[in-house]
This record gives sequence, C-alpha cells and structure tokens, in this order.
Amino acid sequence: MKRILIIEDDEKTLTNLKTEFENSALETICCSDFNSAINAIENNIPFDSVILDWYFTLEDSSVSCSILKKLREKSFIPVFVYTGHLQDFNNKTEEDLGYPKNIISGTDKTITAEELKNEIESLTNKNLTLKLAMNYREKVHQNLEKVFFELNDSEKSSLEKLFRIITGNGENVDWNNDIILTLLHRHIISDDDFTNNIRETLKNLTAEVQNDTDFNRRLLNKIIYHQGKSDYIRNGDIVQIADSSDMLMILGIVITPDCDLEQSKTRFIELLEIADIEEINSKMENNKKINIKGCFNHGAFYSFPCVNLENGLKDLVAVFRKKIILEQSADAFNNYPVSFSQPLYSHNYILNNKEVRLKPLCSIVEPYKSEFLHKLHSNNSRVGIPDIKKLL
Repeated sequence: MKRILIIEDDEKTLTNLKTEFENSALETICCSDFNSAINAIENNIPFDSVILDWYFTLEDSSVSCSILKKLREKSFIPVFVYTGHLQDFNNKTEEDLGYPKNIISGTDKTITAEELKNEIESLTNKNLTLKLAMNYREKVHQNLEKVFFELNDSEKSSLEKLFRIITGNGENVDWNNDIILTLLHRHIISDDDFTNNIRETLKNLTAEVQNDTDFNRRLLNKIIYHQGKSDYIRNGDIVQIADSSDMLMILGIVITPDCDLEQSKTRFIELLEIADIEEINSKMENNKKINIKGCFNHGAFYSFPCVNLENGLKDLVAVFRKKIILEQSADAFNNYPVSFSQPLYSHNYILNNKEVRLKPLCSIVEPYKSEFLHKLHSNNSRVGIPDIKKLL
C-alpha cells in the first residue's frame, strides 16, 4: 500500500490522519470538501484505499453515498468509514451504499490512526479480489505502456502497413484488439515479479471446496458468458429471434465471422439454432437422450450450460445441422447485392419472408468461443482451455 485518499471535513482529524500515515511512509491525498473529493476520484490519481467520514459535509450520509457510487465507477479499492456515527453506517444495506459490503468497513473514531492503518492492511490481506487487483492493476498498466513503446518502434517502418492490412478500412476493431492484447499478454507473462506474486496469492487459498450445484451453475454462467450491451452484432452472440410483435420465435448463436460482420457488404447473418436440452430430449427415444456433459463430445450438438434467461439458468445446446440465415430487411435492397450498413441489433431482418428483430442475450467469452467454433468446423475439441465440465 502506497497512497491513501482521505475524505474528511474536520481539519483536526484530517491533520492527525495525514501525519500518522505519512510517518508510516504512506502518501496521502486529503479532501475536505465534496468537489475536491470528486476531482480526486475523477482524475485517476492512483490510491490503494479510501478513508471516508460518514457524515462528510452534511448532517446525514447522502454525500458519502454519492461519493461511494462515483468511486465504484472508477476504482475497485477498499473503503474505511471513519465515523462517530457507526450505527448509521452499519444499518445501511449494500444497495443503500452503492458499494460492495465485503470491501467497505466501518470503524469508530475512538480508534487511533495506527489501529485504522492495521484495519486497512487486514482487510486487504483477507480479500482475494483486492490482492489480485493490486497485482494486476500495477503490472497491466506498466506493461501496457511497454506495448505502446514496442509498437512505436515500428511506427516509421511497418506499423501503419500492418494495421492497414489487418483492419481493412478501419472497421475491424476485434483484430486490432487481438494485436494489442496479445502483446500485452506476452509482456505480463514475462514479468517474473508479477508471476511470483500471483502464484503466492493462489497458493494461499484456504476456502474448502464443496459440491454446491447452484453455486457451480452461477459460477459457470459468469465464466462462459458476458452480457453484451453493444448495438454491433458479433460472432458468438447468443440471441433471441422475435417477430414484429416481440414474440419469441427461436434462439440462435451468430456464427458469421466478425471480419464479415464488420463490413457493410454483409447482407446476410448466419446462425445456428439453439434449443433447451429438455426440449430436445422430449422428442428423442430413451436410448438416444443426451445430457449436458455428453454434448461436449457429441457430433450433432454443442453444449451451452447455464445460460441466464428470463426464467432462470437453462442448459442449451446448439444444433449443428440447423442453420438459420437472416437477411437485412427491404431497406437494403436499393443497394443490391450489398447491405446498406454494418448489421446492428437496431436493424430489422427477414427470416422465411417475415420481418424479425434480434435481441442479444449474452456472448461467449474466449476461449470458449474458439472451442465452439473449432468444434463446429472440425468436430474436434481444442486443448488448453480451462476445464469447466467438472463443475457441471
């Protein structure tokens, strides 16, 4: 821990905390009014923890809660409420606070600054996410800057040519990201200090492993999928196809390559149909019924366990032989045979002569998207991805 943000309107308390922490070789950023506190958070000055007066500038906690909500938008760091009104803080729910309960702690102002410093160190050492964040935050930033120096070395010779080739007309953002993130990954795994710190953290894990089916399913959902908010249609998006009255017609997964989807020439979107495994089994004879684990090695299906739908977590499978082709709506026909623009979720499409809309549910994250696409084209599984099947 190197730097602490102190948000306190009492000058005497602020001076005492500042003196104690600086005597311990810790730098402080001190804020005694609301604007300076918000500016410190907004300006991206790095700090490792926050000490917050619960009744900061007011006779209630509304200002403190607004500071917490702003902080959540910017930094994942522990917060220590230092207050003479501890009961009021303790009565707040996580929703009231707008901040995770497990990284915010309340302490009474009767404790010394030295004891407060020990509280900060204790919470940081107990919370695994905080320990990972401290390692990743520093090293990712350092090594990302190294990536830009590395790219700059090629600026005068081949960098512009390289990016022009792989991004086409500047549309292919995903391929551009692949270059930057691949270089960043190489730098990080070459950083022995980073590797040793992470290994030491992981070796000291103490939680008992229990077979909790509900926990496993929620964990799988977080690992395999992410909730996309972009209007851009992406390869690997799991979507609902609905008619003009918003009635669900079918579920599918987009399999058109991203490099095609990012070109305005793409008038068609290719998907595979996705179905509930229970629905498929209801149509099969007993000796042909499938289970979600078996679909990982099945020739006709691919498993998407624990997809978060409106009615809860469902086990779905992609059906390799049931392809869906969507065409941009009649607005595009003026430019036949090309489309009028890059396909977006806000556009309308045609399926079997009906106008339909796409609604994104979630997207598969790497490396599971690569695993699925590899299986789609080769019927073989890729190696080197985290094994999630044991959680099922």
